[in-house]
Amino acid sequence: MASTAFCLAKLVLTVSRVLLKQYYRIPKGLHRSFSNAHASHGKFQKSHSLAQRSELSDHTLIFNVEGALLKSSSTFPYFMLVAFEAGSIIRAFFLFILYPFLCLLSQEVSLKIMVMVCFFGIKKESFRVGTAVLPKFFLEDVGAEGFEVLSKGGRKVGVSDLPRVMVESFLKDYLEIDFVVGRELKVCCGYYVGLMEEKTSIDDHLEEIFDQDEKMCCDLIGIISSSNKSVDHLWFSHCKEIYLVSKEDKSMWHLLARDRYPKPLIFHDGRLAFRPTLLNMSGATSNFEVANYVQRELGTALGFECTSLTRRDKYLILAGNEGIVSGTGNR
Repeated sequence: MASTAFCLAKLVLTVSRVLLKQYYRIPKGLHRSFSNAHASHGKFQKSHSLAQRSELSDHTLIFNVEGALLKSSSTFPYFMLVAFEAGSIIRAFFLFILYPFLCLLSQEVSLKIMVMVCFFGIKKESFRVGTAVLPKFFLEDVGAEGFEVLSKGGRKVGVSDLPRVMVESFLKDYLEIDFVVGRELKVCCGYYVGLMEEKTSIDDHLEEIFDQDEKMCCDLIGIISSSNKSVDHLWFSHCKEIYLVSKEDKSMWHLLARDRYPKPLIFHDGRLAFRPTLLNMSGATSNFEVANYVQRELGTALGFECTSLTRRDKYLILAGNEGIVSGTGNR
């Protein structure tokens, strides 16, 4: 078990170095391509004006899932769920200790590292986290205001930076999104290798999305986050209007109530009942509870039996006392 964790850590660190080298070789002009697109087009508007419109049934809405639908701006908890549910507690722990390092990197590079840690060596046929686990947590993070806008649209296209196997079931089966675009994962001999295919553009999917419906193709409205620089703007270049959702907007959003889910969540097969954010591991749950939980999961993974013995019981068994040393002895 320890050798497997060491090999995984060594592989991820090696890939991380390669990704960082590739990132810093990219010309600076390409890093600014998305912001330049914002400055060169006058079709960008604030999301407030879109929420007030009612005549959207004849339009196709293309939206960024993380920027225009989910209230949380972090994708780390969802990868933590994949690492834990599809992998092991050791894989999840390794991802957890990488978190400070990921915060220092660009969104694209940190995404690639998380994909490598979570998916490397996972068998494609046995991966069920995207359908049996993640939908519950995604639904609990949907912003009611963002969902309200999408519900007015005719055809809806969700574009995500995450792997498609993570978001497709949530969007199609529970929110009734017509078409989902996500990153495709590379597979070798039936196993994920932890790498993603190159991004695609809207031109590669026009026939699948619109079914030769020229009117729907012409009436495209884009909804993206004003701070998400990783969004492939080629997907939104065909849009007549693009609405920007700011951090301030999302901070005032409310979570979508369960009774407003288009389809009820009737199945959840995960071992965790809460989304593993850094806040609920350090605040909502006490340090003792977190320590006991990690100890219990590590014991299960390593084949040890967890007992109900207290610290006092262990001292009595091992040392014959309660672990208290008197300070009044002869020196």
